[in-house]
Amino acid sequence: MKPLYVHQKGQVFLEVNGLKVTDLPGEFQKYFPKEDPKYIDPVSLLAGIAAGRAFEEQKRPLESGTAGDFAVVVGSGFGAIDSTVDFDAQALQKGPNAVNPMDFPNTVANAAGSRIGIWLQLKGPNVTLTNGGTSFLDAIGFAWEAYNSGLFGDCLVGAVEKVPVFLKSFPAQETPDVRWREGACLFRASGDERLGFLFEIVDYFSLQLKADFSFTSPFRERFENFWTGVEWLGFPQGTPLEPLLPKGITRFSPEPSVMEVGLGGSNSLDSFLAGSASKGIVGVFSKAERKCSFVKIHQKGREKNGNDGN
Repeated sequence: MKPLYVHQKGQVFLEVNGLKVTDLPGEFQKYFPKEDPKYIDPVSLLAGIAAGRAFEEQKRPLESGTAGDFAVVVGSGFGAIDSTVDFDAQALQKGPNAVNPMDFPNTVANAAGSRIGIWLQLKGPNVTLTNGGTSFLDAIGFAWEAYNSGLFGDCLVGAVEKVPVFLKSFPAQETPDVRWREGACLFRASGDERLGFLFEIVDYFSLQLKADFSFTSPFRERFENFWTGVEWLGFPQGTPLEPLLPKGITRFSPEPSVMEVGLGGSNSLDSFLAGSASKGIVGVFSKAERKCSFVKIHQKGREKNGNDGN
């Protein structure tokens, strides 16, 4: 399997430096001045801003004529569920004639990924994965696997999240057990090491656990290989999770985790880039989906050795 090199990162987070949802249209038009943000939902606006920032400094792959082979892979725990609910509610309560057709594109599951492709005139595949708390790492893993299958040569890959209104309306809201992280983070990646890179993606593993948090034996060896290499396993806001699976145990304990809401895996990846995950594997365990995902990464300038857990 060939590595996928990550060249540049573009990100935007709500409530950071005072950025609010109402500021998104203006920020979006800095990168796409010809697009009208009036009928674009916040999820797609966040994704567009992150994409624009990822292309801000280094435009070489597009200028060299590779747009036809340029893909978009976006992960999102909830996608644009608010837009879908609002659209359906209008139709059910007031009838189909009361629905604005301009709002319909916001309800499509692949709205964020396909719009990025349209705005940047990318003609490769585009996909939006909605995998709950592990969406960020799953998107990275999907891109790595698709690249190695020959589906594309270059890509934008990452995640976008706007926490749904219904979830924020729960009485608990944000507590030590529930954490939000709203925004978007997209990486530009390709198989061309000569463009320079922040890190390279070299392996990926994801496992859906059973209802009792156990898993089947065929996955055990590969899971343990990844697990022993994880030095930092985190949730939004940097909440650490102590190792839950000593060797020989085939069951997770669901108790120590938090309910993960937001850009699943983004903090664990940030931790790696900051140098705190020296073994080169980052992972996320999402209790809500009974799922864990791992990405094996080599950072530029970091020694590649056989002691990285795989």
